[in-house]
Amino acid sequence: MSRRSLFLWSASLVLPVMLCAHLFIGFAPTSLPELTNALLHFEAETYEQAVLLYQRVPRSLIAVYVGGVAAASGFVLQSLIRNPLASPSTMGVNSGAALFLVAGTLVFDLGTALQGVAALGGAVFGFLACIAVARIAGRRNDPRGLSLILAGALVSMLFTGVTNAFLLADPARRVDFLSWVTGNINHAYIDRLEVFWWIGVLSVAVFLVLARPMTLILLGSEKAASAGVNVSLVSWIALLAAILGSGSAVAVCGPIGFVGLIVPHIVRPFVGSNLVFALPACLTTGAVVCLLADLAAREALKPYVLNTGLVTDLIGGIVFVVIVKRFYLSPGSREAA
Repeated sequence: MSRRSLFLWSASLVLPVMLCAHLFIGFAPTSLPELTNALLHFEAETYEQAVLLYQRVPRSLIAVYVGGVAAASGFVLQSLIRNPLASPSTMGVNSGAALFLVAGTLVFDLGTALQGVAALGGAVFGFLACIAVARIAGRRNDPRGLSLILAGALVSMLFTGVTNAFLLADPARRVDFLSWVTGNINHAYIDRLEVFWWIGVLSVAVFLVLARPMTLILLGSEKAASAGVNVSLVSWIALLAAILGSGSAVAVCGPIGFVGLIVPHIVRPFVGSNLVFALPACLTTGAVVCLLADLAAREALKPYVLNTGLVTDLIGGIVFVVIVKRFYLSPGSREAA
């Protein structure tokens, strides 16, 4: 069995195991049969069963959705932009979605559905702002693409600051978003998942349909064009799907940072850059990583519960430093530049 097949099978097996761990860890072993029966019939007769059905299950569904969509979107962004640091959190997508959602809600009192529309618009605006700043900074003279990442960091910091300013300006409603804005997988947001899940599913469907053309584009635009691929159209459709999918994840539970950055670097050494295989691997691995991060956030300092975004930011910050050192500061990267 090849390394790629082994990784895909392993990820497929680890996901249900991680899902069970996320659902049942923290309960007494003696209550597991009753909890399993309640899960199968979706009927709660005890407090523990109610916690499982109405808190654990929604958190698991949100974690799987956000992790899978963010990871797949991150892989697409890194592949098409050809930058190992590209991700929804480093390209202004997450911060733009958060800004538009908070501003739209506080200023225009948007309902849940319109909040999602605002988040999608903000995700697109954040990405375009990042590209615009990079062009102003001279991206064409930067073969390693460092200006693009710096532009993304600048845009993200600016948007995050403006978001915080909106929250400080409205103390009465600030508490509604203080937890959400740092990325919080919470059962209370299951109604948001119910409204926005189809956007992420549609984005993933677009990725899978365009997986082969995108892989050909990675081999070179001229080769892809000679194979009948409309390079510009495919690239922009895939990028738009990645941005909207990431925006929908932000609309559900806030910006869960760095999943879209970390997971592609976990997957790529095992399955390579062929998106036909990499995208399914990212979907399963992203879900596993997000479940694991949420489990750590829930259990590490029990009875206190951390925001999942804090855990992913901590892990992602360390990985970010490693990637910068490897791709931008190592002697080999400087010689390539």
